[in-house]
Amino acid sequence: MKRKDPIGGIVMTKKTLYGSMIALLAFTTVVATACSGGQTAGTQTQPQTQQQQQKPQEPIELHLYSLSGQNQEWFDNTYGKYLYEKFPHIKFKVNFPAQVSITDYIGTKGPLDIAFGAYTNFHISLLNLNLQNDITDLITKHKFDLNKFQPTAIELQRQLANGGIYGLPAFVGTSGLYYNKDLFDKFAIPYPKEGITWDELYELAVKLTRKDGDVQYYGFANDNNNYLQVNQYSLDLVDPKTHKASFETDGWKKIVQTLTRFMTIPGYDVAQATVANFNTKGTVAMATNYTGCCGFTPGDGVKNWGVVKIPDFPDIRGVGPQSFPNYWYMSSISKNREAAFEVMKFIVSEEFQASLNARGLATSLNDTKLQASYGKDLPKYTGQNVTALFPKHAKMSNITEYQVVASGQLNAALTNIATKGVDINTALREAAEATNKKIEEAKQMKK
Repeated sequence: MKRKDPIGGIVMTKKTLYGSMIALLAFTTVVATACSGGQTAGTQTQPQTQQQQQKPQEPIELHLYSLSGQNQEWFDNTYGKYLYEKFPHIKFKVNFPAQVSITDYIGTKGPLDIAFGAYTNFHISLLNLNLQNDITDLITKHKFDLNKFQPTAIELQRQLANGGIYGLPAFVGTSGLYYNKDLFDKFAIPYPKEGITWDELYELAVKLTRKDGDVQYYGFANDNNNYLQVNQYSLDLVDPKTHKASFETDGWKKIVQTLTRFMTIPGYDVAQATVANFNTKGTVAMATNYTGCCGFTPGDGVKNWGVVKIPDFPDIRGVGPQSFPNYWYMSSISKNREAAFEVMKFIVSEEFQASLNARGLATSLNDTKLQASYGKDLPKYTGQNVTALFPKHAKMSNITEYQVVASGQLNAALTNIATKGVDINTALREAAEATNKKIEEAKQMKK
């Protein structure tokens, strides 16, 4: 018990005084332990002190290469300023194709930790230079969950790495059917609806391809070259075993017929009915994009617009085009694999993915809530049906280093059919022959 003295102080009993001495002794022991770095005489403790845990990391340099072009200002705005804040101990040095090709850069023994860009650059820029690096060991060590990504983005990595993983998907291209509401309103035609088929799209395109006064309008423009690469039937452009063009099949004939009939609508001009003119001139009623990002589509020429999913084929309802991912790859010559992997993990973290997605670089994460907030930092997307830009992707076709060459030749065949009247069988055969020739030439150059 405690009692007060006459002047208002507290008088301690013996029991209270004894307790206070014990507390003081305990406090003195804690202070002594802290001052000795967590060690007492004859003992050591494992946990680090807060001061030790907060010790600045050793400064290092990481060397990056942008496979898809751009420049330092773009890098700083897209990735850099976020990386500099997150990793103050890392100095990032980035090279771009406009400065030096990756072949010349590696040829001069330039260091490289990470390369990033569209998957179409993988074979030529990494595999052919032996810069690929399977990061399965780091994924296992860090218990990193690959299931959080859109499945086809990982499916493609498994294909490219024969079951391994060479890179992590930073973002994917959006894909959608955009339409200019003003042109539909002008001609009193109902807007396209979600779930529209390619046949129904054709009927709309015919109605909207017309001349009004001195202005020729076009119903539809398709991004044919990219569509051929991400086609909904997952058809291979090049046989992965024989490295021969795979155009002369019933499947490809169906796709080619689907696309060329739009190009032969009366009044149609293939040089004017383009996605670019949809964006800038406002003379095209509908247009597709399969590698979209950053608010480029629709452009300033379209003020009043909407978007639905890419049209369906009736026999594969609900299946959209294949994914068009952009990866961050670990380099085989990296001397800082752990640090590089930490950077890659940040790029695909929920925190940074939300930022990229808001700025128009669509998240690679399989997160419907995040997808629904796509482009929220870009005013043009306010109130738009942005979930249409994230379809259920078709299975990835087999990708070879000749993907772009093959799609270019097949795209030329579409033009020959539409503008020169070449029959489909002849056009596909000639496109296959031209592709095979270019593939052989490319192989010879490697020797």
